[in-house]
Amino acid sequence: MHASAVLVPVLAEATTRTLALFLLALATVGYTISELLRLRGVRLPLISAFTLKMCRGDESAGFVSRPIYLALGVILPLLFFPKGIAYASIAIIGIGDPVAGYVGGKFGQRRIGRKSLEGFIAGFVMAFLATLLVIAPILGAVGSIAGMLIELTGIWDDNFTIPLAAGIAMIAANSVLHFVVA
Repeated sequence: MHASAVLVPVLAEATTRTLALFLLALATVGYTISELLRLRGVRLPLISAFTLKMCRGDESAGFVSRPIYLALGVILPLLFFPKGIAYASIAIIGIGDPVAGYVGGKFGQRRIGRKSLEGFIAGFVMAFLATLLVIAPILGAVGSIAGMLIELTGIWDDNFTIPLAAGIAMIAANSVLHFVVA
């Protein structure tokens, strides 16, 4: 699910930012409707099966909101951040968060709350490498650290908070360092 977020900047570059935002908003509304229908016993073959496969065990009885938070975590940077920072924020949630979860769950030894230091480091490294495609390395490092710190602490729904915290951190760093950000 997270990796699909990285396709949004690709779509925005291939078409327009407006069209990418419109399509993502449309998909979010469609998903919301499908979830409401699922809760009333109406199952949409592909969407309901995908939702149930992707949700955590305890979520299936209620409204599965994580995809909506992820969509909002992609939409808001596209609306409010400069293009490079928006794309880097999306890369951090799309690449760093799932890598942190996988590595932390599979190889994590040093626990920090419910998360692991190994997951944090792996998520940071992969998020940072992904940001190098769209932004200056120092800004990518700042955003990746901020995003992975949010992931590590588990503040609210990280699908929403990681890209926003990463983008805000990059904007703050850029205001001090004065890079030209598209």
